[in-house]
Amino acid sequence: MATHPLTEATFTRSRGGEASRVISYLLHFVGEATCSSPDRERSHAQSSSTVMDADEPDYLVNQSSHTCLTVVRGSSPRDAVIAMAKCSGNVKQQWFFHRGQWQWAGNRQFCLDVDSDHKKVVLGESARSSTVWTHDSEGRILTESRGLDVPWGKPRTAVILYPKHDGANQKWWTLSGLKASLGGTACVRMDCVPTRVLEICHKECQAEYGQMSAPTCQRGSDPRDAVVGLAEYTGSGRQQWFVQGGQWQWAENRSLCLSPDEGRQGLCLAPSEKSSAFWTLNEEGIFGTESRALDVPWEEPRTKVILYPAHGGQNQKWWRLSSLIAATRCVKYPLACTDVDTYKQEMARILVNKLSNVSLPLPHAVDVDTFPGSVAKTTPRCSRSFTLDLTVLGQASNLRMTAPEDWQPTDAYVPAGEVFQIVLPETLSEARADQITARVGAQRDVLGPESGNVVDQRKFMRCPVVSEEFELKPGVNTLRSQFGGSLIFTYEEGENFTTIAEVRNVVEAPFYVMGQTTTSQWAKMKELDAPYCVLVGDKVVVVAPTKAAWKLSDPKRLLRRYDDVIGMLESLSGFTAGDPPPRGKQWIVDDVQISCGSAHAGFPAMFDRQYYDLTSLGTPHDWVSWHELGHNYQQGEWWSYTYGSESTVNLFSCYIEEQIGIGNRLQRENRYMETAFAVDKGLTFEAADCWQKLVFLMEIKNAFPYPGWDMFRNLNRSVRALSPEQADQLAASEQRKLDYVYKILSREVGADLILHYERWGIFISPEARLEIQQEGFGKAPEDLTGR
Repeated sequence: MATHPLTEATFTRSRGGEASRVISYLLHFVGEATCSSPDRERSHAQSSSTVMDADEPDYLVNQSSHTCLTVVRGSSPRDAVIAMAKCSGNVKQQWFFHRGQWQWAGNRQFCLDVDSDHKKVVLGESARSSTVWTHDSEGRILTESRGLDVPWGKPRTAVILYPKHDGANQKWWTLSGLKASLGGTACVRMDCVPTRVLEICHKECQAEYGQMSAPTCQRGSDPRDAVVGLAEYTGSGRQQWFVQGGQWQWAENRSLCLSPDEGRQGLCLAPSEKSSAFWTLNEEGIFGTESRALDVPWEEPRTKVILYPAHGGQNQKWWRLSSLIAATRCVKYPLACTDVDTYKQEMARILVNKLSNVSLPLPHAVDVDTFPGSVAKTTPRCSRSFTLDLTVLGQASNLRMTAPEDWQPTDAYVPAGEVFQIVLPETLSEARADQITARVGAQRDVLGPESGNVVDQRKFMRCPVVSEEFELKPGVNTLRSQFGGSLIFTYEEGENFTTIAEVRNVVEAPFYVMGQTTTSQWAKMKELDAPYCVLVGDKVVVVAPTKAAWKLSDPKRLLRRYDDVIGMLESLSGFTAGDPPPRGKQWIVDDVQISCGSAHAGFPAMFDRQYYDLTSLGTPHDWVSWHELGHNYQQGEWWSYTYGSESTVNLFSCYIEEQIGIGNRLQRENRYMETAFAVDKGLTFEAADCWQKLVFLMEIKNAFPYPGWDMFRNLNRSVRALSPEQADQLAASEQRKLDYVYKILSREVGADLILHYERWGIFISPEARLEIQQEGFGKAPEDLTGR
């Protein structure tokens, strides 16, 4: 195929950027047409459209959740439920924009509508709906002054109408808009592009300038003797042209331009100042002037190019080199955070890839070499069989903390960009299959130009999204992950059962299970090619770079340290056999860049490798580990946030310091004395920083060594013991939370703590004061500093 001649003419701006320095190219493959079927021609035309109309289905993707607006249940206004769901390409999440309506692709007689209260999004009848939607320049989808809004509350599946604001949860992408941001590149079907063309495109991407073959001046150098035809790409100046006001000026002599040769139906060179030829390249790829197009006759050797009445045949179709190069270009990281256009294009590529047909090549390349890493082509692909255990699901409803989710790790790693299969039994019901999701990659953080670390570091260190989730059905599920990553099965509550999943075309990853994997097995598996390994303890799962784990001769000691830390967090939370901790394991995951901080809490807890090595024995005993995992155990909205989110979390940190025998940070940094003097001078709790608020609580603990830490254990237990109604009532009032902790701690220490609260300027309601007074407690001293 490489011996076929090429001609090209694409619009590529030179480094200088002036209008007179725009080199132009067309690219024509003079071989057997590979994508000439009418269906594919129509597919090209449709996919290149950037106008929302009734002919092309679209997707509505929320920019904060990266999920699609979907009719998740039902099929008519009577029973339809509209919510957010993972983007899967299902017709249930496709919409047609038509005259201000978003008509549902599942049945265009129905459209996106609002209820009578203008708060809920429903499915209405297209013929009767008066709702008119607009997609404004800020990305909001509005009707009148209210916008589609995805509330921040977990699990972030709800969608409502809410007065418009500037938050990311009211910002939406449409697939058509994302394609438009690619400047037309989304319409390029890479399976249609010949290998030789792709080779040249890749070469040009690396060269950083756009000098390619073009309608070539094969011989001669002036209008008298020049012969214009097709020639194989060489990079010669004879093949380079500049676009100027509709003219194609020859790079060897810009006083000459491409012109029709009226006598021979061909092309010639003519003086630029005298030529009236005006050339255009339309959306169908037809390049011509007036009603005639550049045409490559089918007769061999196919080096001739003529002007012929436009007919739309394959031999009159030309590719834009800029589109081809953009389609093969891979954004390399790091990327400047200020390059918002490239960020939008990258997000467009990710979504187009996500929704592309897995039977066709991946439309757009992504930079997986930078992160999460590539798997060598020579690494053996394999099949694995897993027992999926859904016999116990969910958590107790009264935990009132950030509990682990139902994730099941595996020893399979999915190579980036490759098709793989997950086979569930044909006999498995649809309902049970719907409870199972395949996740590729444990790194959940989605980065944007406004993400804290992106702003602070002034760059994206990796692709904004690096993990994907896939819905599964009974039978063979053929999937593709553009990023690759550790294969994880995640479960939703529902029926309890076990089933078997067969996974094909993956690679084996290092997978250490404490108590099962031997040191000799680990020594072999840590040499495997997968970029990430998984280390499983009794209470923790650690996902870390395989190379970082090479230094571990046996991960057992590391995992025991993590397990011990989590055990201490559970202890201070007051969990017992009768009031057990959350089931499941805490996950700790490495990333090259996270959304905020050097690490952050949540599920999974994320750690930035620039600061922490999760495979180092020192990391489990680092303050950051206790602090971030401690956030997961906070009873946030019920009392912890009112007494300081960054303060109450460090009760866990101080407790663990004490347990492992390394002293007390507040003492080492002289926080107790400095804070005491500040309060003497009038510092109030409201004005205090996070360390000073921590001192407020620790002064109570230190002044009453019995019960000591038990006072906080029992506080946590008491919150879990509340009924749902009582808990909601407590969470709804800041004053109730101040009062609640005051009452519990006073009872725990056997003394009325009102003077301590007053010293710190904390108001306690008369009702709460009276309740404690009536219980007969004497008043504790005002100053609990122990000075």
